Amino acid sequence: MDVRYHMVPTVRRLTASYLALTIIVGVAVANRPNGRSSAATYDRYCVACHGELGDGRGPAAPFTWSAPRSFVTGNYKWRSTQMGDAPSNDDLRTTIRFGAPGTSMHGFGDVLTSRELDDLIVELQGFDKPLFAKPPRAFAIASPTTPDRERGTALWSSAGCATCHGETGKGDGPAAKAWRPYDLTASPLRRPREHDDPTSRRRAAATSIALGIAGTPMPGYTGQLPDADLWALADHVVELGEHAQRRGIALDDEEIVRDRGAPLDTAIWPGTGSDAAIWGAHLAAQGTPPPTLAPAQASLSAKQCGRCHAKQFREWSNSLHGAAGSPGLYAQLDAGMKDTCRRCHAPLAEQAPGNVYDAALRDEGVTCAGCHVRAWTRNGPGASATLLGDAAYPKHDRAIYERGDFCLPCHQLPPRNGLGGKPLLDTYKEWLESPYMRRGIQCQHCHMPNREHQWLGIHDKDTFRQGIRLDVDARRTEHGASVIADLTNIGAGHYLPTTPTPAVWLRIELLDRDHRPIPGARDELRIGRDLWFDGTWHERADTRIPPGEKVRFVKAWSTNDAATARVTVEVWPDDYYEKFYKQRLAENPTSAIRAEYERAQLRASGHYIAEQRDVQLSH
Repeated sequence: MDVRYHMVPTVRRLTASYLALTIIVGVAVANRPNGRSSAATYDRYCVACHGELGDGRGPAAPFTWSAPRSFVTGNYKWRSTQMGDAPSNDDLRTTIRFGAPGTSMHGFGDVLTSRELDDLIVELQGFDKPLFAKPPRAFAIASPTTPDRERGTALWSSAGCATCHGETGKGDGPAAKAWRPYDLTASPLRRPREHDDPTSRRRAAATSIALGIAGTPMPGYTGQLPDADLWALADHVVELGEHAQRRGIALDDEEIVRDRGAPLDTAIWPGTGSDAAIWGAHLAAQGTPPPTLAPAQASLSAKQCGRCHAKQFREWSNSLHGAAGSPGLYAQLDAGMKDTCRRCHAPLAEQAPGNVYDAALRDEGVTCAGCHVRAWTRNGPGASATLLGDAAYPKHDRAIYERGDFCLPCHQLPPRNGLGGKPLLDTYKEWLESPYMRRGIQCQHCHMPNREHQWLGIHDKDTFRQGIRLDVDARRTEHGASVIADLTNIGAGHYLPTTPTPAVWLRIELLDRDHRPIPGARDELRIGRDLWFDGTWHERADTRIPPGEKVRFVKAWSTNDAATARVTVEVWPDDYYEKFYKQRLAENPTSAIRAEYERAQLRASGHYIAEQRDVQLSH
């Protein structure tokens, strides 16, 4: 009997063994005033969404569910104070600790110390000092009355709630064309709260109804309705959201269509503030080197960078970043592909054909200067103790080099090419919604430990092995043998694997008493995002594993000869490109392009077994 595989989500806390693998480096605060501890905490946990300027326009803002709060407008939606007043310190502390259900705002209460919570409150208040200079007026609502859903249903129309939220609470009332009211049936009430039981939801709803939502047309009903009616309306709101669930990572069709109507400008960092100087526009030519630079310093080649940064150069030389200007890329460009991929694979203006083209740089891919040099000024994290200072070589320390949003422009594609509710590349969004972001664990912690420039990932067996846990249960049954294999993502802060390129095969086969495979007792599950392109992108399946979750593969066979179950995890890091290059070669390209594709295919043909385990069948 063949038992079909199925996915089993089991969201777990990150294991201590994984956390021991990460080396948490300090976050530079050069772009924040005075290097305050409150600024350091804000940089680490908040700047990605809320922005360096506190304007709600951080680089993650285009990818969050609901727009991040602007701290400079005075519109704090979740207050226990009168409309127009600042929230209390307890209001701010509650939001930071518990997050906002139904949005991308994580709860940070179990990862921040009391000091860090206080630091963040100080930092937020600094963005709008006049608002917080005035003591807020406290608000009080009478103790809850006995639930009265029937009264709440009647008030829903008579009090005007249906005008915006619609008769059924879906946010489709006649006034909804002017703004986008909450769909109260689809996602949880967003007001932060410690618990999510019916009593807590009821209080959250009553508070929002009483005080209104600052920055939106939602008015406060205190003084317009008796407190008993406020509680009755809250009962109706809780009833409307009885089956509401937190939104998953997927986009909806409306977002995909809306993005297709917007101008396309890929590989651009979408945040505001000083960090936009790094990725906020396509890289301009460096221009004429200043006379203070020695000839080696005035070169954009990684080979010259390696004269001083020898360790980093050695690491980069064997990295995928160093090989990003690949034969496969240039074969496609020579065959007429639009030259947009180069913005990530070879980002320097001097690497693209044009007035400043340097042919020697072409194959350096994501070279040192692509990340670190702007107008002949070096940019990077805090100073390294391994290098002598050079006053003649300008250097700007930037916190962004130790934040995940530095990686955003090239590791996140826009919604317009979405399939199955996801862009073709969604790595940054996957991290943004994961437990890693809320713990302050950035891309660099795992992919650049000790600031190493190797960016190890799925192509490296040890790195992949550290990110998984394999559990196997193999048993004899009345009719033969049954095997359950669970593969858990314990070490990747994004889906595993994150891109559509790799394939991970989870294979189960039965062996007899002589350790020989039993014919017909073998099957495998492909883990990955299976795409193909025929002029339009298509998705066959998406079986990737979110952070902290697992995929379960269940198989059963009718055989009495089995003694052992062999479970194998095999990785094909370039599965998509192996097929792609084979297809291109079959199209009989010109000899020059064929040579590039043959080189590319050779480089993309490496497979490895990450783990193989033989488990004796138990009774």
